[in-house]
Amino acid sequence: MNNAEKSADKIKVKKSIFKRLFVRVLVLFILAVIVSGTLNCIENIQRTRRFTRQLTESASKVATETFERSDINALLDNPDSEEYRKAVKTLRWICQTNHFEYMYMYIPNFDENKVTYVMTVADDDSENENVLKVRSAGAEVDHSLWDAEKEAWENPNLVTAYEYQNDSFGSFYTAFSAVQGKDGKPVALIGADYSLTQIYTEIIFYTAIRVLALFVVLAIVFLLVMLFVRKKMYNPILLIFEKIRGYFSDKADGTNTRKAFEPIKLGSDDEIQLLADYFNDMAHDVETYVEKNSALASEKAKNETELEVARRIQYGIIAREKNVVFADCFDVSARMESARQVGGDFYDCFALPDGRICAVVGDVSGKGVAAAMFMAFAKTLIHEKMTENAEPDRAFEKINRELCLSNPEGMFVTAFAVIFDKNSDSFLYINAGHNKPVAVSNGKAEFLECKPCIMLGVFDDARYVVNSAEFGNGDIICLYTDGVNEATNADNEFFGNERLVSACQNAEQTAKGVCDGVYEALTDFTENAEQFDDITIVAIKNSKNRD
Repeated sequence: MNNAEKSADKIKVKKSIFKRLFVRVLVLFILAVIVSGTLNCIENIQRTRRFTRQLTESASKVATETFERSDINALLDNPDSEEYRKAVKTLRWICQTNHFEYMYMYIPNFDENKVTYVMTVADDDSENENVLKVRSAGAEVDHSLWDAEKEAWENPNLVTAYEYQNDSFGSFYTAFSAVQGKDGKPVALIGADYSLTQIYTEIIFYTAIRVLALFVVLAIVFLLVMLFVRKKMYNPILLIFEKIRGYFSDKADGTNTRKAFEPIKLGSDDEIQLLADYFNDMAHDVETYVEKNSALASEKAKNETELEVARRIQYGIIAREKNVVFADCFDVSARMESARQVGGDFYDCFALPDGRICAVVGDVSGKGVAAAMFMAFAKTLIHEKMTENAEPDRAFEKINRELCLSNPEGMFVTAFAVIFDKNSDSFLYINAGHNKPVAVSNGKAEFLECKPCIMLGVFDDARYVVNSAEFGNGDIICLYTDGVNEATNADNEFFGNERLVSACQNAEQTAKGVCDGVYEALTDFTENAEQFDDITIVAIKNSKNRD
């Protein structure tokens, strides 16, 4: 598909992936809210009706127990008495506490289907004044008594209920219980009316609250999901699309100029279809890419050859393996393996003008050619300054200043230097941010305690401290770089300090034996795992009294 075809044959506008996904999730969201609201409404209706029944029956029972053993006829005959007023006040308190519409006490006449009211109260104040007049004490009203009232009268300990609907007052739920006289026989009935219309209002209110809360929660979840989809799925697709179309070559004239496309608009096209079209175009560029890749491979081979030459030069400066004797009493053995063709580790061992012996191990930050070049500079500088200065701390301060002045890339070096004197049973050492060496004495290996100073090449005013430690006949000191203790195996386990100390202790107690023992233990541990850092090991033994 060339440019002309793409310009003349534009893909029809379709809903984008994001819009299609948005609509479908929105539909699910709305259905979830509707279903949840319906279930909540049903649940609230059942729960509220159960609660209303229990509440009404309980309040009716409490009222009957309150007036139990009362002289109902005396109350009926003396509506102006203080006792009657207290009874009305008590009944209305029960009515208002439980939010009943009405509560009333009456004497039923089952033979004539009439009732004689003793007292009637209402929750509402104005309605209460009205019913006190209309249903005052002694008011007789024709009333077809219900089975629930008869059952309550015949069973004084039973609370009965009846649900009815009235065009004037709406739907009500009423509970009946009998007031027993002093002889234990029923003398009056107490009824409690709870408005079902009020129940439905409460159901609608509480359901609306719960649905609203659910809507808010689901809306938040919905927005979070859509933001996640947009960020993790849709935007990466757009990013891929934008990146891919910028790399198409112009088929019309064979140049590598980028095609001029209008920026893609969200939801304007079917992004997957567009990606498919452009991937088809990319297939035609593979042949050109293969040719370019061949040229790159040739260039890489050339670079590999140059790196191999650099590796040989580096190993010419620093021997890969070294075993020497200094001053007829110090055996030195060293071994180094670079993680790449060239690396940043180095070691050196040389005689000072006053007859002492200096051994140094260092590790340059980074790897590769840059680290190797900086390593050569640092190694040469250390050798020069340590030879020129009798005091090791002054020498390290000068080395540090020189590295800081000639360090445009901000690299640094960790180094550990030891100085041996055949006329002394101790040695001096300086630690510039390097690993603690392992000291082996009388067949026991342990780390040499020393406080590290700052690395070389960081601050030009850094100061370095010279320490000393015993180094008797037969003692061995093992210097190394972090490529040893931080080497990992196939399970990503570190070789670690404990294995290092154990290898030094179990090795043949010679400089070469310790050096080889550590390297063999490290090789056995890592097996075929990839080497990520340079490995350097230097062991020095005090052999003043040779056998």
